[in-house]
Amino acid sequence: MKKDSVKIEKKKINTKNLMENLLVIFLILCPIFDILSFIFRNIFNTSISPSTILRPIIPLIVFIDIFIKSKHKLKIFIITAIYGIYAILHLLLFNTANTGFSYSNVVHEMQYVMNYTFTIIILFIYIFAFKDKEKEKLQKGVISAVSIYLASILLSIITKTSSATYMEEGTGIKGWFESGNSISAVLVLAIFVLLSNGNKSYKKIIIGEIIILGIFLCLLIGTRVGLLGFIIALVSFIFAEIVEKLIKNTKINKKIVVGGIFAIIVVLIIVTVIGSNTIERRKHLKEIESNIVDGSTNQEAHITGDLMEIKEKIDNNQIENTYMNEAQKKSILELYDIANKLEISNNDQRMQQLIYNALLVKNQANPLLIIFGNGYMNQYRELVLEMDIPAFLFNFGILGFLLYFGPFLAIVAYGVYFGIRKIKKIDAEYIMYTLGLGMAFAISVFSGYVFFNMSTVTFIAVICALLVNKIFTIKNRIND
Repeated sequence: MKKDSVKIEKKKINTKNLMENLLVIFLILCPIFDILSFIFRNIFNTSISPSTILRPIIPLIVFIDIFIKSKHKLKIFIITAIYGIYAILHLLLFNTANTGFSYSNVVHEMQYVMNYTFTIIILFIYIFAFKDKEKEKLQKGVISAVSIYLASILLSIITKTSSATYMEEGTGIKGWFESGNSISAVLVLAIFVLLSNGNKSYKKIIIGEIIILGIFLCLLIGTRVGLLGFIIALVSFIFAEIVEKLIKNTKINKKIVVGGIFAIIVVLIIVTVIGSNTIERRKHLKEIESNIVDGSTNQEAHITGDLMEIKEKIDNNQIENTYMNEAQKKSILELYDIANKLEISNNDQRMQQLIYNALLVKNQANPLLIIFGNGYMNQYRELVLEMDIPAFLFNFGILGFLLYFGPFLAIVAYGVYFGIRKIKKIDAEYIMYTLGLGMAFAISVFSGYVFFNMSTVTFIAVICALLVNKIFTIKNRIND
C-alpha cells in the first residue's frame, strides 16, 4: 500500500512540474526555432517554416492547462475576449485604410496581430508558472538556450556559413539568424540573468565562460545593442552589488568591483577599435553624399535612392492605388519636403521612418485609426519603422499599444515601486532583473526587432517571471 501511495504522490509531482518543464524546454528551443526560420527563409525562400507551426504549440498547451485548472476562468476569458475584440476591430479598420479589399494584406496583418497577442500569452504563462515556485530550472534554461545561441554562431564562423549583420556593407557576423539586433538583444538580456546569479555556487565557471564568450561574439555581431548593451550590463552588475552591500551594511567585495571595472575597460577598448571602423565607414558614406550634393545644381540631391524615385513616380502618376493608397502617397511627398528642409539624408533612415509613420497617422481619413492603428502592412516597405515602441504606437494605435505594452510596463513599474518600498529587503539579483527589463525597453525605443521577435520576447517574459518570483519570495519572508 505504501508503495502505491508513493507512486501516486510521485505522479502528482510529475504532473505539477510538467508545465514548468515544458516552458523550460520552450525557452531552450528558441534558438532552434530561429535557425529553422533562417534556413527556410534563405535557402527555401519561404517565410513559413516548421517553427511557424511548432513554436505556438507549447505555450498554447500551457495556457489551456492554466485555464482549465484556474479558479478565475471568467477573468481569463474576459481578458482574452478584450484582446480578441481589439484584433477584429483593428483588422476591419486596417482594411478601410487600403484601397479596396486585399486578401493578402489582411492575412499578413492577421499574422502580425496574432504574433503580438501570442507574446502576451507567453508573458502570462511564464509569470503564472514560476511566480511562487523554484526558479533554478528556469535560470538553467537560460544557460542552455544561450549556450546553443553561442555554439551556433561559433559553428557558423568555423564553417564560413554565417550571414553578415549589415548585408549591404558585408560587416558584422550574426550566424544563422535573421536579425543582428534580435540576437544581440537576446544575448544582452541573458547576460543580465547570468550576472544576477553569478555569485551562486553552482556552475560559476560555466556562467563566467558564457559571459566572456557572449561579450566577444556580441562584439563580432557589431550592432549598437551588442556594443553598448554589455557595457551597461557590467555597469549594472557593479551598481547592484554595491547597492546590496550598502543596504545590508556589509563589506563590499573588492574583487567583484575591480574585476567588473577591468572587464568594462577591456570591452570599451574592443568597442573603440571595432567602433572606429564603423565611424570611418559612415564618414566615407557622408563624404560621398556631400560630393553628390556639392556637384549638383539640385539642392535636393542629398535625398537619393528609393525616396527620390518613389517621389518622382507619384508626381508622374506612375503608381497605382492598389500598390500605394492616397495617405501613403501624401505622406511620402510630405516626408520628401521635410527631409529636404531639415536636411535629413538617407543616412538618417530611422528619422525618415519616424517622420513618415507620424505623417501616415495624420493623413489617414478615418480618425479611429489613431486608436486602433494603421496596421503593419500599411507602411511603405522602404520606410518600415525599426523602433519598436513608436512602431507599435503607429501600427496598432493607442489601444493596441496599451494592450501590448501595458502588462510589461506594469511589471516594471511595480518592480521599481516594490523595490523602493522594501529597499532593505531587496538584493543584487532583484536589482539586476529590474535593470534588465529597463534595458529591454531602452533597446526597443532606440532600435528595432526586440518586441517584434518571439525569442527576444520570450527572454523578456522570463526576466519578468524571475522578477515577480523575487517579489513573491520577499513577501513570503516578510509574512513569515
